[in-house]
Amino acid sequence: MTRIIIENHTVNYIPILSISQEGLTKYPLIFFLHGYGANREQALDFGYMLAQKGFYYVSIDCKDHGDRLSDMATNKFTNVFPPDTGLDTYVHMHEVIEQTSLDIQFLTDYYKRRDEFDSSKIGISGFSMGGYAAYSIAANNPDITALVSIAGKPAFTKAWEDSILSTGTYEKWKDQMREAANEVDTRTAYMRSLDPFERMSRFAPKPLLMMNGDQDTDSLFTYSLELYKSLLPLYRDDPDNLRIDMPFVNHQFTYDMKRKACNWFEKHLSD
Repeated sequence: MTRIIIENHTVNYIPILSISQEGLTKYPLIFFLHGYGANREQALDFGYMLAQKGFYYVSIDCKDHGDRLSDMATNKFTNVFPPDTGLDTYVHMHEVIEQTSLDIQFLTDYYKRRDEFDSSKIGISGFSMGGYAAYSIAANNPDITALVSIAGKPAFTKAWEDSILSTGTYEKWKDQMREAANEVDTRTAYMRSLDPFERMSRFAPKPLLMMNGDQDTDSLFTYSLELYKSLLPLYRDDPDNLRIDMPFVNHQFTYDMKRKACNWFEKHLSD
C-alpha cells in the first residue's frame, strides 16, 4: 500500500508544505509557487498527483502570504497610482516574486545537502504569480532542471509597459498617471532588473512547458508565445523539451492542466 505523507514545517522562516511517498530514496524534487493572494495549500491535489509518481513536492508561503503576512514591512515601494488601476498591487506582486526567488535559491541549496534527494532532478512550477516567479527562478538558478509555468508571464518589462500605456488611455486616470511619470520610470527600471525574458536563453534547452489559457485575460498567452518563438532556435536539437499549451480556459489551473504538468515532469525528471 502506498502511503502519502503531508507535512507542514519551516525552513529559514519559510513555511513549507511537503507531500511525498513514504519509503522512497533519491526523490526528484518539485517546487510549486502559489498565485497572488493564495497560500501554500493552493494546489494540494497537484502535489498529491506528483507524490504518487514518486516526486517530493514542496509548496511555500511566499512573502506577504499565508503565515508570512508580517513581511509587509519590508516592501520597497509605497502606493502612488490611482487605487482602482491595480498598478500598485502589480508592483507589489513583483516584490513578492523577487523574495520568492531568494527563498527558492536557499531551499535548493538546503535540499541538495540532503542525501534523500536527487540534486540533478529539481523542477519548478507555479500558477499565476507563481508562474511568473517560476520563470524568474529558472532563468537565474542553474540547479533548476525542468519548468512548468501555468498562467504566468515571462516578460515583466513588456507586460508592465503595456499596462502603463493602456492605463494612460483612460481619461479619469490620465492626469494622475502623467504626474506619476517619475515613479513609473523607477518601477519600470525595477521590472527590468527582474525580467527573465532574455535570461531564459540560459535555461535552454532544458525542459520547458508553458501553459496559458486561450481565454485568460489576466495573463495573456501572447507573452509566452513570444518567448516560445524566441527560444525555438535554441531547442532545435531538443524539440521535445519545449512546448506551449493554450487550452480553451480562462485564468485557471484545471485538472487537465495539472495532469499535463505531472506528465511533463514524469517524462523529463523520472528515470
